[in-house]
Amino acid sequence: MYSLTTFCVLLCAVASAQADIGYAKQLIARGEYALATVTLNKQLADLPVEARALLARVYMLEGAFGEATRYLEAAREKGLAEARYYALKGRIAVMQGRWNTAWAALRSAVALSGRTDDALYWGTVGLAQGNLDRALLGFGKAERAGAPARAAFLRGLALLPAEPDRALQELRAAQVQLDSEDPLKPQAIYWQARALERLGRAGEARSTLRFLLRSYPGYGAAQDALNRLGP
Repeated sequence: MYSLTTFCVLLCAVASAQADIGYAKQLIARGEYALATVTLNKQLADLPVEARALLARVYMLEGAFGEATRYLEAAREKGLAEARYYALKGRIAVMQGRWNTAWAALRSAVALSGRTDDALYWGTVGLAQGNLDRALLGFGKAERAGAPARAAFLRGLALLPAEPDRALQELRAAQVQLDSEDPLKPQAIYWQARALERLGRAGEARSTLRFLLRSYPGYGAAQDALNRLGP
């Protein structure tokens, strides 16, 4: 049994370590990776799982994939949850362009966590592979997990090259569901115009682009597309 004094010391040490982890997360979000690495290395003993998992993320963001994998595997040995392990493994593989590895890892992450972010990422890997079935599988899972607007938007992009009519329906559904402040909202409108253009409906495409520019005047890609389509 710990004495009260020893218990208080241990509790303070854990609280201090967690505060440092929180600080490290802020540094990562700001892109201050060198300082985050120093901070996390100081916590390897007190918070062995979290510190190693975050170091894996830092090294991934820096493009040091060997170090990222080393810390990820070490975190797993220390008890990192399987869902988080596979999610981070998939993201490392994505940044390396190892699509099959990324697909398999993210499939496991989605099965274990059911998180919308993992499902959206999983579908995006299928999209990057040019595999429509895989892309739609991932985005369908994301929709069922609670991200219908983003799933519809990404489905629209996936369908656009081969099935612009279906893509248009998905993009319109996404537009309706997205809040006006969401950065995907103007993109959903822009890609509707591109789908209309592919369908040979140039007049509707121009009208859609004009609407987009009235609503979001700074959307340069819309003006470029409108200039290309002509009056």
